[in-house]
Amino acid sequence: MRARAIREGSVGLLILIGVGLFGGLVLWLRGLNPGSRNYNMTVTFADTAGMQAGTAVRYRGVPVGRVVNIRPSSNAVDVLVEITQSDLRIPAENIQIAANQSGFIGETTIDISPAEELTEAEQAVSPTAADCDAGAIICDGDRLAGVTGVSYESLLRSAETLANTLADPVLIEDLKKTLNNAVLLTEKTTQLTGELTQLTLTAQEEVAPLSDSIQQATNTAAVAAQEIQLTATDVRSLVDANRFNLTTTLGNITQSTDRLTVIIDTLATEVENPQLLADLRTLSANAVAASASFREASLDVQTLTGSLNQPENVLLLQQTLESARDVFQGAQKVLSDVDELTGNPDIREDLRRLIFGLSDLLSSTEILEQQVQLARALSPLTSLEASATLTGPAPTATLTPADYQALQQQIEALAALNAAPPAAAPTPAAAPTPAPAAPAAE
Repeated sequence: MRARAIREGSVGLLILIGVGLFGGLVLWLRGLNPGSRNYNMTVTFADTAGMQAGTAVRYRGVPVGRVVNIRPSSNAVDVLVEITQSDLRIPAENIQIAANQSGFIGETTIDISPAEELTEAEQAVSPTAADCDAGAIICDGDRLAGVTGVSYESLLRSAETLANTLADPVLIEDLKKTLNNAVLLTEKTTQLTGELTQLTLTAQEEVAPLSDSIQQATNTAAVAAQEIQLTATDVRSLVDANRFNLTTTLGNITQSTDRLTVIIDTLATEVENPQLLADLRTLSANAVAASASFREASLDVQTLTGSLNQPENVLLLQQTLESARDVFQGAQKVLSDVDELTGNPDIREDLRRLIFGLSDLLSSTEILEQQVQLARALSPLTSLEASATLTGPAPTATLTPADYQALQQQIEALAALNAAPPAAAPTPAAAPTPAPAAPAAE
């Protein structure tokens, strides 16, 4: 009996323990926490989107409470929300409370999204305290406004509106026209693309020589820049080397300027001299007379030019020029023939020998002329000697001193010619001017 009583008592105790655990689990699932104190708030929605008691409340995406009661009214729906985490502080300003549907079955949740952060002093305030600041955080019993967020009903309404819009015949016709225009635009675009491709190829062919020219111009500009740089370096070096000379030159220019100033002052003094002014007046009068003479000369030149501009004079000048042109052409032909003749070495040697022979002949001719002149000069003496021999005493000769002087010059020229070397120069020497023959004795 005793063992049976113990066994029955153990079974009853186990049943009580199971019932207690089940009740605690139910309370835990419903958010009942004996160690913490929950706080409530009322949220007003225009549409709850199928919300029910027990709907989860999430803060920043984390479940923090549940919907306790829903009380609909004529203008809105009041939803009593219980926050099961008593240590959670929710900002009262810049916060959005939205009823959203998610999941495959359209489960509704209340999402609380704050837009600012709380300070440490605001986080130290208790929502259930009597001195809770409703302007900083949400306190127990506060009323807030909520909005309807994403829902399947709104999505279905939008889809229905879109379907009705797409079913409009006018819109369909417009879409057809748009598609046709798009096809035409595509064809035009394809044609334009081909033309642009051809234009690009043509531009490449034309740009290639231009790019080469630009490259050459760039290279030339680079070379010119280098040369300019070298020239600038040379100029700088030259300036550095000749700085002393430039300074000396500038000093000399300064001294010259001072001297010119002194000279100008002196000239100013001289210009004020009355005698110089009188000379300048005389010179001006002479210049006026010379100007008149030049004017008369210019009139004579104009008269001469007018006479030359006559048609008969112009014709004579043209004929003269034609004759001169013919003469020059003939001379050119003769010169070409002479060039052909002188181009032969044998002909040049014969001409040289001929010139030497003519030079010798000329020299001999000059000697004979001198001898003839000497004979003519001595002929009076010979005639006097002959008459003295035939008639007795010589008559008195009437030779003048000029006759004797001419005779002496002829004898000296003949002696100088006879004393000259036999080999004459290639160019024949100029023959001496023959002296005038002595006049015969009277």
